[in-house]
Amino acid sequence: MTEIKYQVFVSSTYTDLIEERENIIKAILEMYHIPIGMEMFSAEDEDQWEIIRRTIEVSDYYILVLGLRYGSKTTENISFTQKEYEYALEKNIPVLAFIMNDSVSLSKDKRDDDLTEINTFREMVLKNSKMAQFWKKKDELIKNVSISLMKQIMQKPGIGWVRGDKAISAEALSHELTSLSKENRSLRDTIKELESKIIPKYPKIELSINALVVDSKFNTYKRLAVPEKININDVDEHLKEHISEEEIRQYNDSIPSQSEIDEYNSKYEQFYKIKGYSSYLVLTVFNTGTVKANNLYIDIKFPDEVLVIDDDKRMEEPQNPIPYTPIKWAETRYEKTLQKDKNTNSMLNSLLNPGYGGIGTILQPRFNMPKIRPINQQWWTKLDGNKLTLKINSLLHTRCFDLDEEYLIVPLKIGKHSVEISFICEELETKKKQIIELDVQEKL
Repeated sequence: MTEIKYQVFVSSTYTDLIEERENIIKAILEMYHIPIGMEMFSAEDEDQWEIIRRTIEVSDYYILVLGLRYGSKTTENISFTQKEYEYALEKNIPVLAFIMNDSVSLSKDKRDDDLTEINTFREMVLKNSKMAQFWKKKDELIKNVSISLMKQIMQKPGIGWVRGDKAISAEALSHELTSLSKENRSLRDTIKELESKIIPKYPKIELSINALVVDSKFNTYKRLAVPEKININDVDEHLKEHISEEEIRQYNDSIPSQSEIDEYNSKYEQFYKIKGYSSYLVLTVFNTGTVKANNLYIDIKFPDEVLVIDDDKRMEEPQNPIPYTPIKWAETRYEKTLQKDKNTNSMLNSLLNPGYGGIGTILQPRFNMPKIRPINQQWWTKLDGNKLTLKINSLLHTRCFDLDEEYLIVPLKIGKHSVEISFICEELETKKKQIIELDVQEKL
């Protein structure tokens, strides 16, 4: 056991961190060093600042523990804890900072209603103290304090205190160095042992999406073009008595513009691919981490080249914007004069077939009955445009979650398309991201 005792100043707010301070002081004493802090002073009496200041000056190390309370203030309108911290920095006292994670659930008496001041202080500490560590539980804090203090003593030994009768002579210095070398090895072994017990445990979330396959007919849908206007001189002689110039004028006036044709073609392409190439979206969420993920939110942003829709959505063929040509009506009238005994209604019905390039038909929806989803308290989904949000209440480590038969996924273009995914849960401090490449290719 070394005869040098290091003085360690422990600084924090008091009432909200009583247990933590007591355990830190106990840990320092068990290391045979000298803890000292605000318990020895009246922090509300600013006349005592000179005593606190001198105590910090002769301390070898300064430990700062921050919770979610800013603490009582000095006449300079800063907390006593912040004033002590700034003075330790000014005097180049080695600072070990431990900051409580702001996601820890605390009672009202242990956190400020307005966290503006404490957050500003926390940002200052993170900026000035590069080795600051976050903590959530008391046991984790005490282990981290013990390890960090031992490392600091090894790397930057302070002046320390010795008994008056133990002042090291030149002869004793050699013996002391030998003893310190042995203690150094022992401390290194202790640090390794303690570090091995602090194994961070986090969930590790990943997601997979089913593959998309198309065939050679994927882009063979029929596209419309703007029809040419009709002139009476273009009508066959035998049909002229069955068509009027007014009908031709009305037809020519109702011919859609190029932009209207383009809009129809775009809608029809989507309708064609939904009808022929939609499949159920199958999502599998894996937790390959070491702990359960609670309140897991997953945002999945699909690219424009892939469409995601609710499987209850009814799909109707867009209406053909090209009007029925009066020449066809003239042919109908001409046929009626030749075949009066034919069933006119049957003929008219046949003329309404899309094969004539006329009025489009309404297809039956792919799913005639809307899907009734049971109320499920374990998970829910929300589709907003091409962004799908999936919330899972909890997902055990080494387990997976499957989502299928909720939504349809539709490829709109061949090629590789990136899906952006982000994960967040109670156990993760920041969002984690994942990119999935959907490779849409023709099936051979």
